[in-house]
Amino acid sequence: MHPAQLWAVPKQLDAVRSSQLLPEAESLAAANKRISNILRQAEEKGEVFTDAAPSSLSEPAERALHAAIRSTAQAADPLFERGDYTGYLKAFAVLKDPVDTFFDKVMVMVDDDTLRRGRLALLRDLRNAMNRVADISKLAA
Repeated sequence: MHPAQLWAVPKQLDAVRSSQLLPEAESLAAANKRISNILRQAEEKGEVFTDAAPSSLSEPAERALHAAIRSTAQAADPLFERGDYTGYLKAFAVLKDPVDTFFDKVMVMVDDDTLRRGRLALLRDLRNAMNRVADISKLAA
């Protein structure tokens, strides 16, 4: 780690601890772990997916999750840039319901290549945003 980044580690740890007190924390950590497993398995199978494009998303639940990720990241990114890691992580609590609905309504690993890659890209975007401070999938039981 670069010496200039060392100051951020205690702030990141405090942010993770603080975000774990949220009612949504356990659910989001479990979803993040599930997402990480899905993406790892897809990558092991040679799947290639890039940024999620709205045009590749067909189900209302996946379009809603895509919109929620974008709006949440847009609001949270300035917090991250200011070093407000607690605020950044807490901003993602609003994604609990769209994530739960996505997993209830959408099958990720479908036969249709375009749909599958779009859904994988959506999950990758979500994982990247949620794990910008720390890998919260490691917090799931």
